[in-house]
Amino acid sequence: MFEEVARPVLYESEDDKFTYWGKGSSVLIGTSKHFYWVTAEHVIRNLGGDTDSLRIFPSNKSKISIPFNEKYQIVLDQSEDEEFKDIFALRIDLELFKEKGDAPLYVQDIENGAFIAENLNLGACLLVIGFPSEIQSINYDELKIKHKRSWLPARYIGQSISDHCHQLRFSDSVEIADYDGLSGSPVFYKKEAPYVNGQKAIIPLFAGLLLRGNATNKIAHFVSSNVIKNLIHKAEIA
Repeated sequence: MFEEVARPVLYESEDDKFTYWGKGSSVLIGTSKHFYWVTAEHVIRNLGGDTDSLRIFPSNKSKISIPFNEKYQIVLDQSEDEEFKDIFALRIDLELFKEKGDAPLYVQDIENGAFIAENLNLGACLLVIGFPSEIQSINYDELKIKHKRSWLPARYIGQSISDHCHQLRFSDSVEIADYDGLSGSPVFYKKEAPYVNGQKAIIPLFAGLLLRGNATNKIAHFVSSNVIKNLIHKAEIA
């Protein structure tokens, strides 16, 4: 069920026809203390929404969105490379969720289920799970925007020119013409594990968060999971 940790970014609307609007991807992560929702900061900024109207649902069938009680960002300093600071995180109000939630809440364990991108080998198998805008659809009978989750295989191709950021190249099988909507998608390292029942097992480890990409050359940039781990660590010891 690890794919459920990838969630579309939605806002509640006052429009009588369409209750929710938005685009972009995000991920639910957790530690032994708290659970968090994380996306790229520019997703929030570009949409122009506010956190009060933000609606992140724990599953596609859920009718009650996840409640939040704290916000975290990396302080910007215009004197240095800013791309790795493109992170926006909200802490989940677990007490309120336990009281009001109507679906299981799946998160990626960032303490034991992460892999620092700096340790990836060239050619390592990666998997991006997100919600491309071009395959959204509108159900006019139900007056809903349908967000379709996509599994996008890729390979690690090295460090980016930006601090703490890295590059991947999507497989030729990925036939998406525009990467709009993929910002904020979790990037997983497909770690091979010992054989189970005669079959090779794969453990998905959180390697980072997708920030931007170019569909022409199929190359995308992502920030290392280490940046997000450090942000969460500082939040929990504050």
